[in-house]
Amino acid sequence: MIVRGLVNFVGFQSVWFLSLFGAGTQRSWLGAVALAAFTLWHFSTAANPRADLVLVVVACAVGFIVDTAFIQAHLLAYAEPLPFAAVAPYWILGMWINFALTLNGSMRWLHGRYLLAAGLGAIGGPLAYMAGVRLGAAEPLASGTVVYGSLAAVWAIAVPLLVLATERVNGRWPPNGPVSGQERHQLRAGVGG
Repeated sequence: MIVRGLVNFVGFQSVWFLSLFGAGTQRSWLGAVALAAFTLWHFSTAANPRADLVLVVVACAVGFIVDTAFIQAHLLAYAEPLPFAAVAPYWILGMWINFALTLNGSMRWLHGRYLLAAGLGAIGGPLAYMAGVRLGAAEPLASGTVVYGSLAAVWAIAVPLLVLATERVNGRWPPNGPVSGQERHQLRAGVGG
């Protein structure tokens, strides 16, 4: 469990960096290749691949809405805006998929900790976008206060909602049949399974 969590974390960070570096250097395919490899590993070792697949779809939809809204509000522009400049590029949707793959992995400890998830989102979200700007993957189109403040607010909502969605999906499709109260507590605490 610890080794899998560590590999999940390292895989996530690798995809994150290669996605931003790739987009910033007009080689967004780097992130796509890394994500494909990470996704294959993840699903080949996942305790609950059906739940994780649902989470990937949910996170991708949330990411499409969120990042397209930032584009439409003229707050951010992305490098390699494929398929269209008016919507979230494929590589940033890959980053949302990448994040979803951590929700039952290295970020499992957030289950049931919604305020902590909100704090992590409020701080980590803007920091991730700042790194993207420094790597040339994105460009703020408004003042830093407006852009990063908006990102903090959105991510403070998105992360706990994704954690809640993870818990609901895991409850709907438990890995090995129905989950007892004790097992549910262990899952929330990030212990076992």
